[in-house]
Amino acid sequence: MAVSVAEYLGQRTDIDTVNIIPVPLRQDISCPFMDGKCSKVFKGLQPVCSVRKGNGTVWIVCEHRLCATPKKKNIAGSKKRQSSSLTEHQTDILWKVANTVYRGNFEKKDIVVNREVPIPIQETGNSYKADYIMRNRAPAAKVDEILLEMQGGGETSETKYITDHVANWALLDKPTNEYLRKQLAKPNSIETNAWRRQQEQFLVKGNIVNQTGGKIVFAIGELIYDYLIPRVSRANLRDLRKHNWTLCLLGITEDKTESPKAGPIPLTVDEDRLLFTNYSTFVRTLTDQGGPEPSIFEGDFLSLDGRDVHI
Repeated sequence: MAVSVAEYLGQRTDIDTVNIIPVPLRQDISCPFMDGKCSKVFKGLQPVCSVRKGNGTVWIVCEHRLCATPKKKNIAGSKKRQSSSLTEHQTDILWKVANTVYRGNFEKKDIVVNREVPIPIQETGNSYKADYIMRNRAPAAKVDEILLEMQGGGETSETKYITDHVANWALLDKPTNEYLRKQLAKPNSIETNAWRRQQEQFLVKGNIVNQTGGKIVFAIGELIYDYLIPRVSRANLRDLRKHNWTLCLLGITEDKTESPKAGPIPLTVDEDRLLFTNYSTFVRTLTDQGGPEPSIFEGDFLSLDGRDVHI
């Protein structure tokens, strides 16, 4: 399926009221989604934040686009680093998550987060990092301790076609949004890789949090959600949203409640892509896929002395 550039440095490409201006690479350019510089521009990469598939679905291709986790930023002209603040965008996403997973009455002042929190693995001496630890400090909060992982999207196949297309656009005498959002036939999203990268950490972190008495929330792009759900749907997992859930899969999608306007593509929680269930049951279902298949041990074989053997 073809894709097109959906966002360039935080500017959506599907409108023409404001013409997007290409930026010089390897410069200190502010990221529109976090308190810090755009890591792609700094590395000499084209600042593509997300792409849009042929069916209109947005696929995030920058690790900082959904809700960036770094708690430190570089000080311009210095090797020192300082604490980074939560931007309006990050606060908006985190507040939407909080309003989805927490019950009862609470305000923004009651919701606190810690970023990139080390999670030690006692058996190996190594550690993972939680994207966010979220707490609800409201009086009598029914749900409090949350480990929040973010995975809005991932890589694409044939990424060079996207990079070359954006580079060519930037060299035009009059670069237009129409040219920038032109569909590219070869690239496509790779949901499989996005989940594979997260799978081990998801299992280990979830197990630790589950034993500690907390809950894990996995905020994922709608394409990853749609990739995962068929793999557990046969288990008919119970909806525990109003009960004692320990795992929440939370789909993130484009917010289309208002007409498109210049700036970033607004994101929201997809109420049709929510799963509140038991972490242990979910993991068992996820790992217990497939059944006996004797046919894999039959067919045409090749012996080690070079003979064809049919079994």
